[in-house]
This record gives sequence, C-alpha cells and structure tokens, in this order.
Amino acid sequence: MTTLDQHFVRGQSRLSARASWLRRLTGWGPAVVSFAAAFAYGLYIALRTYEVDLGVYLRLGGRYIFTSHLYSFALPNTSLLFTYPPFAALLFAPWQRMFSTVHSVQTTWTVCNLVALIGLLVISIRLVKPDFSTASAWRLALVLTLPALLLNPVLVTVGFGQVNLVVAFLVMWDLLTPRRIGRRHAPLGIATGLSAAVKLTPLLFVPYLVLTRRFRGALTCLLTFLACELVTFLVSPASSRAYWTKALFRPGRAGQLSFVGNQNLWAMLERVNHELLGAPLIAPVLVAVTAGGLWLASLAHRRTSPVLGVLICAATCLLVSPISWVHHMVWVVPAILWLALADDRPRRGRVMAAGAAVLFWSAPIWWVPYKHTSDLQLNAWELIAGNSFSVAIVIFICGAAVLVARQRSNQRDHGVQLG
Repeated sequence: MTTLDQHFVRGQSRLSARASWLRRLTGWGPAVVSFAAAFAYGLYIALRTYEVDLGVYLRLGGRYIFTSHLYSFALPNTSLLFTYPPFAALLFAPWQRMFSTVHSVQTTWTVCNLVALIGLLVISIRLVKPDFSTASAWRLALVLTLPALLLNPVLVTVGFGQVNLVVAFLVMWDLLTPRRIGRRHAPLGIATGLSAAVKLTPLLFVPYLVLTRRFRGALTCLLTFLACELVTFLVSPASSRAYWTKALFRPGRAGQLSFVGNQNLWAMLERVNHELLGAPLIAPVLVAVTAGGLWLASLAHRRTSPVLGVLICAATCLLVSPISWVHHMVWVVPAILWLALADDRPRRGRVMAAGAAVLFWSAPIWWVPYKHTSDLQLNAWELIAGNSFSVAIVIFICGAAVLVARQRSNQRDHGVQLG
C-alpha cells in the first residue's frame, strides 16, 4: 500500500468515525432536548409557583401526624384539609423537618415526580415493545418526557406537587415487571400495598389479583397495606382513629365533588342531571361498574395482555372512586403508549392514541364555567367539554370490551378450524 493509499484509508476511517459519532449524537439529540426542556419546565414550576398539595402533605401531614389535629386543621390561607390515610402523613414527616425553604422541598419533589414520569415511560415502552433494546426504550422515553409532561393530568400533578406519578409507577412496576431490586425480586403485591397505604385507590387491584388467580400477590398486597396502617396506628393512634372512624367517610372534605375537576362517574352524572344525586341512588350503578370493570380486566389479562388488564382496572378505579381529580388520571401515559405501540392494540390504535393525546393536552374540561355551583348549570356543549375526560375513560373501557370479545371470537373460530 502506498503512502497516499494509507492517508486515504486513515481519512476514510476518520470520516467513518465522525459519521458514527454524528449518528449517535443525532439519535440521542431529541431525547436530550426533550428531557432538558421537561426538567427546565419542572424547575420553573417548582421555583415560581406554590405546589399547594405538597404544602398539605408537609404543613398538615408532616406537622400534625403525631397529634389529634391531622384531619381537623386546614392549610393556612386555603380551605384544604389532609385527606389521605395517616401513613402518607407519616412518610412526609421527615420531609417537613429536612427542608428549611419552600423552594428546596418543591424542587426536590418535582425532581422525584420527573424521575417517576420517566420510569413510568420506560416501563410502559418495555411492556408494549419487548423487542426494543434497553437503550432504545430509554431513548424513546426521554424523547416523550416533554410531551408526557404537557398532558394535563401529569402537568397538574407536577404543578400541585401530587403523588400520582409515583403511585402509578409503583403499581405498574409491581404488577407488570419482574420487580428486580439488584439481584433480588420483590414479592408480587408489596409495592401496590405500599401505594394503597398512601392512597386508598390501588386497593382495587386486590380483587383484580384474585380474579387473575394470583392469590399470594393479593394477600401480600393486603397484608402490606394493613402492616403500614398498623405501624401508623401504633405511632399515632389519635390520627388513625380520626381517619378510620370519621374522615374516611366524608369525601366532601376534599372539595366540591360536582366540580369539573372531579371526573368520576358520580360527578359526571350529577353534572348531566344538573343536580346532586344521593348515594342510595348511585351506589348500585357504581357497584355494577366496579364488578363489570374487574371482570373485564381479568378477561383482558388472560385473552390479550396483562398490560391491558391493569389499564382497565385503573380506568375502572378512576370511574368509581369517590373522587377522581384530573391529576389522578396520569394513567393516560401508559394508556396512550399501549394504544400507539402494543401488539394487541385496536386496529386504529394509533389514531386513538393521537386523539387521546390531543384531548389531554388541550384539556377542554377547563374551558367551561366552574365557579361556585356553575358546574351543575352547564349547557349541552359545556357538558361535552366538561365531562370529556370521563367520557374518554368510558370509551376506553367500552372499546377494550369490544377488543376482548373479538379476541374470544377469534380464539373460538381458530378452535373450530383446528377441529
């Protein structure tokens, strides 16, 4: 080989190395930009606004957990009361003492929420696209961080300093992954039980685990929940008695339940009816919806995928829970990814995913009047906008029912052909 040839080969090698580096940079470029923008926006929220729900956790929960006043005092300058189980207050007690300024605690919790969001994205992508490499899943998750943050339930969760992203992440990690912690595997149900001890709604996954014949997981979940609440009772019996005998049975303590920010079935029916509906009237409907949703979730677990089963169970929980504020609906993140990427998605799943993303980005529920009692005086178009998130949940469950039924029909037809 001549000297000229050697120079040419070295030049080609350098060009190839630069091209490879450029491809890697370009491949990760959108991911880095999206993550940086989401992180910057999160810090802006933490430093420029008051995360009022985080204030409730710390200034009420963390301060009054060891007294009898946890469920009687309101956050200063607001009418907000502590509404979660006392175990949630016990977890935030150290935070109340660790941080000396509002900005420091809000920044820390905002970072925790962003980490939980990325974790939720990574888990969802790995579940719906198991053929993706770890690097590909992380890259796509980071690309989607900013769009996911701008979904109204996620944005409100971060803006209020809520716990919903952490709860959804723990439940999905527990029910849909191998639950690895280093070289060990956590028992099925333990993270869901811990989540339920903080926020009661994940308890609906206990009958779901029973219906899907994971009895040990259901028992572990329930025992974890009971253990957390028992420890809290031993530490603070006054707060525990106040919650389990009084506060639990007064959901109105959380605010006006017909408010458009509450997107459960009960509130939707009240807005459509233009007046409040009593518990004796609505209870049979909620029981029927709960039973039907759990049954459908168990069928989806067996016939389509465990991911769809968990999503149906979560959607059912949002419909029948006494309160389903907008920030509770962070389950829209894995639902959109399932619609867009999963092998068992509906035929027009990607169109549905795009529609859901537009709906939760634009958040038409906030376009209607919602001051005082105006939530019960909405006209036809305002009812459509004001109940749009609730309607989306109902459509998702009904669409999943059709999908599961078709799957059963296809299995039956396949069996006939084999016969």
